[in-house]
Amino acid sequence: MTLPESIRFVERDWLSANHILFRDDDGATIVDTGYVKFAETTLARVDQALEAWNCPLVRIVNTHIHSDHIGGNLALQQSHPGASLAIPAAEEAMLQAWDLPEQMLSYADQHANRFAWDRTIEPGEHLRLGGETWEVIATPGHDMGSIVLYCQRRRILISADALWENGFGFVVPRAIDPKPLAAQRATFKRLTELDVALVIPGHGRMFTDFTGSLKRASEKLEAFAQDDMKIARNVVKGMFIYSMMWRGQLERSALTEYVGSVGVHRDYNALFFRMSDDAFADWLLAEALRADKVRVAGNFLYSTSNVTP
Repeated sequence: MTLPESIRFVERDWLSANHILFRDDDGATIVDTGYVKFAETTLARVDQALEAWNCPLVRIVNTHIHSDHIGGNLALQQSHPGASLAIPAAEEAMLQAWDLPEQMLSYADQHANRFAWDRTIEPGEHLRLGGETWEVIATPGHDMGSIVLYCQRRRILISADALWENGFGFVVPRAIDPKPLAAQRATFKRLTELDVALVIPGHGRMFTDFTGSLKRASEKLEAFAQDDMKIARNVVKGMFIYSMMWRGQLERSALTEYVGSVGVHRDYNALFFRMSDDAFADWLLAEALRADKVRVAGNFLYSTSNVTP
């Protein structure tokens, strides 16, 4: 299944979320803007589409407020000062407070620039993008304020991190907060009600096996539901691998100090693992090495993930 000429999918990587671009009579819209370190790449990809379409950027839309989805917001606003920016209504209080642990910015060794927004988007609202009507659907779980966009006529779902081809965005352990896991389960149930022929996820390629992906994601979630410790391991390993992606490298001798100073590692270790910082650092590194996401050379750790420069 191919997209119409008025919709363009830009696949990024696991550091920066994918972009979806739409062309309308008044100009173009981008949904999600990647990670801040590679905002210049986001600008280049957007400008390439704008040049091909011969139109200005008039709207920026975020599906949720994690760092990999909002990182290019400020750069795009500065480069395209006429563009408005819309966020999910349920995320507004979090953005006003900025950098609470739930946003997983400095708490998880991630970064983003503060930005202003012009409007909020409510679940049930309909947006006109790329000549099509898109329903805004609330999909709490991975992020409690997140949304997805669904075009019934085209049977296309822009799923953000609510659903990937082989998974979904992390949820926190119930010992931290019992609501996200139950909310993610309800999100999957809501998605089963949709007639979907093509999924445009927040990470990874577009795919057509909507039913299969939902089944795999639901099974994974239920496995997590049986074991809070399994969720905790998934979160800290994922956060470390993600941080290594944007850092590129880290001194091996600094890892013990690192896990003791980064909130998510310090707090999860205290609550779940109950190891010394040295032992936790060794375990975390072993997990990243086992997943082949980090390599060791001398006194340095290097990310092995492919990241778009």
